[in-house]
Amino acid sequence: MKTQNQNQSGSLLKTAAALAFGITTLCLAGCASTPYHKGDAAAVSLQDGASEVQGQSRALEVTIGSLDDLVNKPEPELKPQFKRFSKALDNLAAYEKRNERSQAHVRNKSADYLEAWNQELASMNYEAVRSHSQERKAEVTTHFDSVNRRYHDAQDAMGPLLSYLYDVRRALAADLTPNGLESIKPVVAKARENADRVQLALGRLTTELASSSAHMSSVVYQNASPGSTGTNQPPRTAQAKQTDGS
Repeated sequence: MKTQNQNQSGSLLKTAAALAFGITTLCLAGCASTPYHKGDAAAVSLQDGASEVQGQSRALEVTIGSLDDLVNKPEPELKPQFKRFSKALDNLAAYEKRNERSQAHVRNKSADYLEAWNQELASMNYEAVRSHSQERKAEVTTHFDSVNRRYHDAQDAMGPLLSYLYDVRRALAADLTPNGLESIKPVVAKARENADRVQLALGRLTTELASSSAHMSSVVYQNASPGSTGTNQPPRTAQAKQTDGS
């Protein structure tokens, strides 16, 4: 099930990355003055957010893996394994900060997009057209609200896990001995259980971000295969960053 979810998220991320590339091409061709440019910028921020969350998911797996190795597969010299776990934990915490910044970026870009949409609504003459556009705006707003809820769910799950892992590191730093490793095994097993729950929250957030990015974009990507797998994405260029104004 975990592999299937990763494949689905990877497929969505590949589609979103291609959309971001298409958006960049259009905007460099002169779309900066059009209202949908803000929608494209919001789509890019969502795709960037999905990439950051996926990175945090990988960082969490490395952290828990290094802790498992230290406790369950100890080497003759314990200090290098402990340092690997400690470094991985610091990297995981750094990703948490990065995701907080990504969430703020998504929130700002979505607000800009919805404000531009409101301005278009205000200039419409026919009520039938305005009413239809207002209904669509409500649907899009629901997508952004769903993204924010997923962000909060992931943060609510990650925060306590990080605190738990910090305590594990403190305990190991004080008792980095074979007996100390043996005594902390039940605690580490609980950390793995908690990490699995966090991974589910991160997976849902990644899927929500990638899917919402596709819905917000003015580029329709035709070549995505629902059954495709993999998570590699083309690197974002400097021009791509110009799309969202960052």
